[in-house]
Amino acid sequence: MSASVDDTLVCRLAGELWAVFAPWRGPWGGGGAAAAYLARRSFRSGAGLRWRHQGRDRDERDENVEALGRLERRGLLHRRVERTKVIATRLLDAGIERACALAGAPCWSDGRAVCQRLASIDDARATMTHLGTRWTAEWALAGTPSYWAACGNDEDGRANRRLLSVLEEQAIPALVRGWLLSGADLDGRAWYSLTTAGRAALTEAPADAPPTIEADADCALAWREGAHAMQVRLAAAPRSEREIGLLPLSAHGGPIVGPSAVGSGSDDDDVGPRGDVPTAGGGNYAAAAHLATVANVGGNMAATGAADSRPGRPASSTRRSEP
Repeated sequence: MSASVDDTLVCRLAGELWAVFAPWRGPWGGGGAAAAYLARRSFRSGAGLRWRHQGRDRDERDENVEALGRLERRGLLHRRVERTKVIATRLLDAGIERACALAGAPCWSDGRAVCQRLASIDDARATMTHLGTRWTAEWALAGTPSYWAACGNDEDGRANRRLLSVLEEQAIPALVRGWLLSGADLDGRAWYSLTTAGRAALTEAPADAPPTIEADADCALAWREGAHAMQVRLAAAPRSEREIGLLPLSAHGGPIVGPSAVGSGSDDDDVGPRGDVPTAGGGNYAAAAHLATVANVGGNMAATGAADSRPGRPASSTRRSEP
């Protein structure tokens, strides 16, 4: 049986949200970085993401607008309406939780697990502090070789990059909830920082596991379509003369902090320290390739098609609270 209009729509909206909060790994030119920054700020402020009239024809678009009303009455999202027109939507926690279950994507428990791992890391090679913010390299959280080594195109390199992609998928729920911040350098290597809200979440008892919901193929496809549409939208955004947007981190390979990066280091600025990443031979590891895989492109680059965007888990799986 195919999924309902309500379920596919809430999954599409969640896919858009996940693309917005995926670590921005470049490109740093154009308007995409500013567009992602503004979209994140809009969601965090409670305004939500701009609503696009989704549908192949007028009847389908009208049906989706009616579905928004039903989802709002069910407590899954808020609509922002001006006169009679829907301007923006904001998924609530209950809506995100349902969408993740239907699409088979990581949710709050997965994000909390990433926060726990980050809080437990005490490896000076993998962490750095800048303007009071402590950043941890993604390789330390994913369990791949240090300094993003062995991430080439051979079999081992593809396996290591897949581990980094899985980590990103699991971290996005924490980024959406404000438990983590993300930043990336010019080579597309990501760092994560635990926020005050994230530390507070770790002191609280874990939430009860949500009811088990069978993942649905139509919902997983709607998630991918939403993520892909948002990736294209961000990549095509015009340059804003008033907003710089997200700023890249420079590579850093140890506990010694180099010159400061531009930015305030606040929760809305994905910025951090500068420095160099040494290789085993003492040189700079400057030739790192973009770490996002075809199966997990991230919110910063437009995938070639919806099937290449982050889908969550296979539709045959059953969503549970653990990863």
